Amino acid sequence: MAETLAERGTHWRVASPYFTENTVRWIDETIPKDVYRFERVQAVGSARDWHARRTARSSVGEWQAYMQQAHTALAHESDGLISVFPQLAAAMSIVSQVRRDDRPIVSWFFNTTLDTELRQRAARLVLSRIDRFVVHTTVEIEEYASQLGLPEDRFQFVPLQYGATIETESPGIDEPYVFTTGSGYRDYDTFFHAIEKLGYRTLVLAGPRALAGLTPPPNVEIIDSMSKEQIRRHVRHATVNVVPLRTVGLTAGLVTFVECLRHGRGVVSTARSGVEDYLIDGHNSLLALPGNAESLASRIEAVWTDPELRAKLDTNALAFGNAHCTDEAAARSLVEVLDGVTLNSERAAA
Repeated sequence: MAETLAERGTHWRVASPYFTENTVRWIDETIPKDVYRFERVQAVGSARDWHARRTARSSVGEWQAYMQQAHTALAHESDGLISVFPQLAAAMSIVSQVRRDDRPIVSWFFNTTLDTELRQRAARLVLSRIDRFVVHTTVEIEEYASQLGLPEDRFQFVPLQYGATIETESPGIDEPYVFTTGSGYRDYDTFFHAIEKLGYRTLVLAGPRALAGLTPPPNVEIIDSMSKEQIRRHVRHATVNVVPLRTVGLTAGLVTFVECLRHGRGVVSTARSGVEDYLIDGHNSLLALPGNAESLASRIEAVWTDPELRAKLDTNALAFGNAHCTDEAAARSLVEVLDGVTLNSERAAA
């Protein structure tokens, strides 16, 4: 297979909404150019602030930017195309169909919500053009295959990676605190009841959409914006990292899980679909019953009050993160995906 792939060519164009400047890191940097060569397609406009979003749906302006980036991606020669995030996959699929372009398309980080029959029908029509969907939980494979009317072998699970800077400074002797961040499918109502009962100092980084209609208890400080460096520092220095989740949606919390794991920090989380690919109860995390403030409070208290348990979860979290959630691990998986897609394209052309 190696000779066949080498003869075919290995040039792929990659489009991501995060590609707004040349300094943005991605996993392509860890793949030797004699294996695959990547060309990035710059995004249109400024980088997205996901915490500040007031709606879960992309705006008309955002869709225009996705379509423009997709047009740019397909306007130049390559052996294949990679889209990061489902909106770009849809845009790239539409443009390729209009252009009658048969180059293979890989959708990396395919994570979306097809919550209505109309959205599923539209997605089936548009996304049938995608050759391989890379998802970051195993539960997504069967669900998306069913929703899109596609065979399960079009989907491949790859653990989500965290390739940004790692905060390495050891936690100091400052006042202990609980830290939680994120807006997607977060259950801050249950969390507020749990943390009020415990009375621990708590920092919450979340957008207004996730906190709408809620009143935080006196021991909770709400922060609506924070630099990436500050987030990393809090993940590393917090006594307990908590990810309270609702059970709606197919998956939730993955980005926060991986950031905690790579920083060697165990997690207290809600037990729901998708977490099982990253969190092992009693090993690198403690899992609470969904919507149960008593259960969540008991897990937070256990980590807060038991240094030996905390050290065990942290050690196992770091081992898991280093084994499965690095850029290098994701790059190896990307090569496997592209090898498979390229081979299938060669067979179809033969």
